[in-house]
Amino acid sequence: MSGKQILTTLVRIKGSSGEVVPVKSREPIDKELFIECSKALSRLYVGTPIKCGDLICQNILNTGVDIIATKNINKK
Repeated sequence: MSGKQILTTLVRIKGSSGEVVPVKSREPIDKELFIECSKALSRLYVGTPIKCGDLICQNILNTGVDIIATKNINKK
């Protein structure tokens, strides 16, 4: 039995070499989907500024769960 858990990971920021924003799933998702979700998020680049709670990815992999930012990132 795998269960569900909050996914936490990082998403890259557009135009930045190596800068990332921490993100998490708004609700728990199946642990079996963690690798696929991480792969999908690794292809994303987000623009700044970012506020904590901003929507990063809506309905990831058709799970009905949104991915949100967990940190403020100011425009550079």
